[in-house]
Amino acid sequence: MADPSYFLVNDTRYDNHHGGLTVIRNLHRGMAARGWTCTGSLPVSAKPSQLGRFRERIDAASMVIVNGEGSLHHNSRNARRLLGLCRELQATRPVAIINTTWQDNDSVSWKPVLDRCTTISVRDRRSQERLAGIGVDADYAPDLTFYDYPIFPRTENGRYVCTDSVFTSWTEWALDQSKNDPDMDFITLFTRHLHHTRGMRDGLKRLKYTLLPSLSNQLPDAVPPRYKALCHSTDDTPELIAQIASARAICTGRYHALCFALQQNTPFIAVPSNSGKIEALLMDVGLPRNIYLLYKRDHASLHNGLERAIDRHPTVEATIKAFNDSARQKIDDMFDSITSNPQG
Repeated sequence: MADPSYFLVNDTRYDNHHGGLTVIRNLHRGMAARGWTCTGSLPVSAKPSQLGRFRERIDAASMVIVNGEGSLHHNSRNARRLLGLCRELQATRPVAIINTTWQDNDSVSWKPVLDRCTTISVRDRRSQERLAGIGVDADYAPDLTFYDYPIFPRTENGRYVCTDSVFTSWTEWALDQSKNDPDMDFITLFTRHLHHTRGMRDGLKRLKYTLLPSLSNQLPDAVPPRYKALCHSTDDTPELIAQIASARAICTGRYHALCFALQQNTPFIAVPSNSGKIEALLMDVGLPRNIYLLYKRDHASLHNGLERAIDRHPTVEATIKAFNDSARQKIDDMFDSITSNPQG
């Protein structure tokens, strides 16, 4: 009898982002530990019309796993895309949705799809409550980055760090802060090069990655913030996480930067994102939002927030450690649920 297998939908490695790279690596690791193999994956942003190219790999799989990650919120284009994919895939294969945020989607359209899923696992309890409100029973397990990660030693005299954000205006502002503050570094969670591409479709993107960062000093007004940020990037995920671990304190503009900071026991403040996922994670850890969220974009607020985080950190270390310790068990339980009853 062939080993059980799965096909992955919403493969976020194609974002070339250290958060997505870690999520997918840990997803495959957890499934492999239970004897499951992956027959193939559908890149993030792929449309239902593209499924035909993957039909052989889908048909070879026992089930389909959809990595919801940060896609299922506000009835976004990505959310609608995943809705269409799930509808079509459920016609021939059992479908599980995992590792997802859920916020303000079209519940009427989604309810029949969700009711047919073999497993639904959300990465925050607020999403779990929202789904319960439309009559959908979902499990809870923290983001897959909490499943397996390196631990780096903390340093006493590190530098302040500020990250990029999904909002380009924040990325531009954070770049300016690091440029003008000798005590602050900037990092981006995007990799320096495109290691996962969709062939010729990503040709223009590859060209931008190659040319624009090198032009950011000569033509700063002509280069978008994302490509300016690539001057501060690394292709090595452990190297990025080590930078976060060595920071005196970090201002996280990315959800996964916050995950990495929690895992490395680094004092932090966080900038809200395009959904409530930052706030939801703070709530699940047990940290007050009014202390750890930064809303104002001025130098004094940034520095005062970082200093408060440093001063407060000894009082919350045990809380953060307890969350980190419980996260892996919850994720293991999720993998067990997926693989023990793949047909639902």
